[in-house]
Amino acid sequence: MEFKSTLRWDLKEGTVNKKLEEVIMKTVAAFANSQGGTLLIGVDDAGKVLGLEADYHSLGGVDRDKFELHLRNLLNQQFGTGFVTSKVSITFHEVEENEVCQVDTKQAKEPVIVSVKDKNGQSTEKFYARSGNSSQEIPLGEMSAYVKERFHS
Repeated sequence: MEFKSTLRWDLKEGTVNKKLEEVIMKTVAAFANSQGGTLLIGVDDAGKVLGLEADYHSLGGVDRDKFELHLRNLLNQQFGTGFVTSKVSITFHEVEENEVCQVDTKQAKEPVIVSVKDKNGQSTEKFYARSGNSSQEIPLGEMSAYVKERFHS
């Protein structure tokens, strides 16, 4: 299980931060490349419920439906609709009068690659897996062995 305070609203900077969306994509990929897992958006690392209001506001004062549509669009662009419809489920819960988004990711049958932007804005592909309670990038030199072990045993 992984907690993320927000989908896209940077609580420290007080503005939208697209890098936070990439972190969500990285986490989903890492779960898919491992044994699957659950991501809760609207909960901080300490487990304190923050809710989704900041993200709703960052999307123009939208509601749960528009938030889910935005999240699904991000996931579909990154992983493809087939993967998202078969491996990802999104549900919402009301906790302490705050809404929390739960993203459950099933284990993938093939490696899931994430396309992220580097410091220069260039797209680069990365491979992530779970290691304990964090998402770790698997270096290219180790990827073959990991994929052979995880996907072809």
